[in-house]
Amino acid sequence: MATSLYRYVWKHTRRQQIWMLVVVLLSIPPLFYSLNIPKLIINGPIQGSGFEADGATQTYLRLAVPLSDGLFGRSEWELFHGIEFERIEALFVLSTLFLVFVVINGAFKYYLNIYKGRLGERMLRRMRYELVDRLLRFPMRQFRRLRPSEVASMVKDELEPIGGFIGDAFVQPLYLMSQILTAMVFIFVQSMTLGLVAFGATIVQVVLIPRMRRRLLVLGRQRQLAARRLAGSVGEIIESMPSIRTNDASNYVRAKISHDLGGIFLIRFDIYQWKFLVKFLNNFLSQATPFIFYMFGGYYAVTGHLDIGELVAVIAAYRELPSPLKDLIDWDLMRLDVNVKYDQVAEQFDVGDLADESRQAPLAAAVPPLIGAFAARGLTITDESGLKLVDDVSLDLPLRQAVAATGPVGDGAERIAEALASLQVPSSGEIALAGHPLASYPEAVTGRRLAYVDAATFYPQSTLREALLYPLMHHPQGGTTVRDGKSEQLARMETLASGNIALDPRDDWVDAAAIGGTTPADRTRAISDVLRIVRLDRDIARFGLRQRAPAGLTEDVAGPVLAARRAFRERLVRSGTAGDVEPFDPGRYLANASIIENVVFGASYADEISATRLLVRGDARRVLEQTGLGDDLAVIGRSIAETLVELFGDMGESSPLLRRLDIVRPDEIDDFRQLLARSGSRDGEQMREDRSRLIRLALNYVEPRYRLGLIDDTLRARIVEARRLFHDQASRDVTEGIVFYDIERFNPAANIQDNVIFGRLAQTTASAADAIEDHLTAAIEDAGLAGIVQDLALDFDIGAGAKRLTLGQQQKLSLARSILKAPDYLIANRCLSALDVETQRAVMAATLERGRDPLRPFGSFWVLSFEQHAELFDRIVRFERGDVAADHLVAPAEQPI
Repeated sequence: MATSLYRYVWKHTRRQQIWMLVVVLLSIPPLFYSLNIPKLIINGPIQGSGFEADGATQTYLRLAVPLSDGLFGRSEWELFHGIEFERIEALFVLSTLFLVFVVINGAFKYYLNIYKGRLGERMLRRMRYELVDRLLRFPMRQFRRLRPSEVASMVKDELEPIGGFIGDAFVQPLYLMSQILTAMVFIFVQSMTLGLVAFGATIVQVVLIPRMRRRLLVLGRQRQLAARRLAGSVGEIIESMPSIRTNDASNYVRAKISHDLGGIFLIRFDIYQWKFLVKFLNNFLSQATPFIFYMFGGYYAVTGHLDIGELVAVIAAYRELPSPLKDLIDWDLMRLDVNVKYDQVAEQFDVGDLADESRQAPLAAAVPPLIGAFAARGLTITDESGLKLVDDVSLDLPLRQAVAATGPVGDGAERIAEALASLQVPSSGEIALAGHPLASYPEAVTGRRLAYVDAATFYPQSTLREALLYPLMHHPQGGTTVRDGKSEQLARMETLASGNIALDPRDDWVDAAAIGGTTPADRTRAISDVLRIVRLDRDIARFGLRQRAPAGLTEDVAGPVLAARRAFRERLVRSGTAGDVEPFDPGRYLANASIIENVVFGASYADEISATRLLVRGDARRVLEQTGLGDDLAVIGRSIAETLVELFGDMGESSPLLRRLDIVRPDEIDDFRQLLARSGSRDGEQMREDRSRLIRLALNYVEPRYRLGLIDDTLRARIVEARRLFHDQASRDVTEGIVFYDIERFNPAANIQDNVIFGRLAQTTASAADAIEDHLTAAIEDAGLAGIVQDLALDFDIGAGAKRLTLGQQQKLSLARSILKAPDYLIANRCLSALDVETQRAVMAATLERGRDPLRPFGSFWVLSFEQHAELFDRIVRFERGDVAADHLVAPAEQPI
């Protein structure tokens, strides 16, 4: 990085800085004239100097250049002879001219501020982009020392004041000094004595105030480092939240944060004390000088040594000094501060062995398949302490061979896998690919033709689709689209001016050649094949079935869903499992549904909590009261509350058994204990609130699930009657939020699964539930809905770090996207460790079978979690204590058929 901030600024903005200097020079004459006009107004039209006679006039606005005596035979060169005005005319003209100069001076300031602001934001964008670009080229070992939150804080927060300073780096001091010198020269022209007073006061401020502010720099640096550490600590809290919760360490974490915040408080309080002391002295010096002007200037005016107009002009000119003088002092403080910030940021990002930019540059051309083999010669890998992890290993790995790497964890196989993927730099020795050093290949080649997958891939917050297609996003297909519109053109112009990459993430980035087709159908088919290989297809189907159809697809989905509903029902009847699903029937009570679901008998666009609240107020509440169900539900709710308090009242909120209940939250048990204790209360408002809570509790009751025997046939009939009244009397607000079930209609408020099953699963065995899922999947495929369900599932938000997926699903997803990129070589580093033995074997076998496809073959180096899986491969390499202990081919007879 540039050794100094000023060198960096001048390199990228010298043309703009020179232009702003020109504008500053142009602004000096209007400023000087705006200071002189008040003197002309007071001495001339107001006091009447030169207008003593009736009808007298004076010449104004005359412009002349003084010449040396005798040159061209005259003492001056007149550019404009001026205009003569009478007294009143002069007053109005000079006052108007003063206003014009005020507008001109303001226009200069406005233009410079806008120009500086745009330049500063542009340079801030450039700096942030360059830092992230350098971050992308860091050696992998560097990331082991970094705290992500601290790096993010440097890029986001610590560069912010630097970007604001860049526009002011050169022009601001010159502009402020031009204002100060213009005012100072004007004061000296009026009175040498008052000029010396103003100059002395200015020198004191310029020398004393910056010296006192030096301590603020030290405190500011301490505050910055403390804030950076705090950002890192907060980031670590988020990452380690499971550990905090499972070890009850939250109070210790609070204590550490409190200590850190206390340190920041003391630093900031010290800054405030010192800053306001400096401000007090600066204000005092600024106000003391006018006192001298009023006293001595007034004395000179009274004694006739200075006229009133000159005194007023001097005071007005000095009034212009404090603001630019203060701004100049502030600028100097900011200069020192941002220099420190820049040096600190540059120190963190100034890494000596960055990856060469040529390895990082986007390559739009197709990358040909790799040929040859990996060849490791004398490979030694050490950790940061110098401990040898791999010791003098030599190994040949053909690109079309499936190699199983076995051995204890930490004995070298994992490090070899990382080195093959360029994630580990050997301490000595070298890895060559097709006779060329692996490090010499551009990232555009190794990143597309090699695939690496381990057990802990990090996923940024995205959809399943984005996570799955991420390895295929190398460059926009067909080039970057040029979009119309002023905002788009401005954005593109600023992107180029800021030195950012001129690519648009909104374009289609998916590598069609790698995925095997350009049409959406080709992409869907390729994704489906890979998901089946890694056994993620069922998980994806579950995600999709739990999604609602988007509003734009409702008409396209309705027909196939109704067909799938009929096919699903026929499959249940043929298999004799129809009793495992209780269908929706508007005339019957659904035993396997909650009371709220029975009353509503429809799907809500809102969540379940919102739907419950809707039931206990408005139209629904009136229906409950009309049928007398309100009192019955309150009684049922009380019975449920008594049972829950009796069974779980002595357990803590962390009880696993209590957490399995979905009818009540663990933290509500104590609330219901207090509610039952208030049974004799005469507080009418409290009684109504308690009754509403009991009704809400009863509405979530499902008889086959909780088996408390609280619902009989009479109550079932009354609930069905309440359903009919609710549907007949539903207001517009209800019908807009809830869509009632109809066997002949698609329900857009329900998810795909509920639309196809059109009922509730009975409380059956796990094997029966699996059978129903098989029937559901077959019905979806028969109706041609599989592709739509997959598309809906791929829009599923996986959350930050893919926390909405299980570890096994994350590992399957990592392997799936590595296969989808159609690599020439797959490096798998214990990538399925979260799965059971049989699932790992099935996924490996399917992956290796895909690798033997003659159309798109690939070899592999697979570090195994279970050695019995090695028989699936062509070759077995065993590592022990950082060296190769055994290396042999698997005979064809040994490989399972």
